[in-house]
Amino acid sequence: MVLVKIAIVAAAIAGLLGLAQNQAWFQRAGLLSECEVVQAPYGERSGGQWWLCHAGVLSGLPNLARDHCESRSINGQNELWRCPVAIANPA
Repeated sequence: MVLVKIAIVAAAIAGLLGLAQNQAWFQRAGLLSECEVVQAPYGERSGGQWWLCHAGVLSGLPNLARDHCESRSINGQNELWRCPVAIANPA
């Protein structure tokens, strides 16, 4: 009987973690980083794609350098990136 209870609790926890991952709960809670496309800052050339990334408590700031992007500024928990070509959502 104890094993059945343990199995039920384990299944419930696994289900909640799966649901949380699909619903992006961890990003909305600020635990994982997230990025969004933004307009080019005033005075900057608008070519390419600009991303504003927000640090997550668990994951920190994402690194877009592997996508050939260039970090333009860091302001606290936010980092602005310029990518020469459009990329998929990095977060």
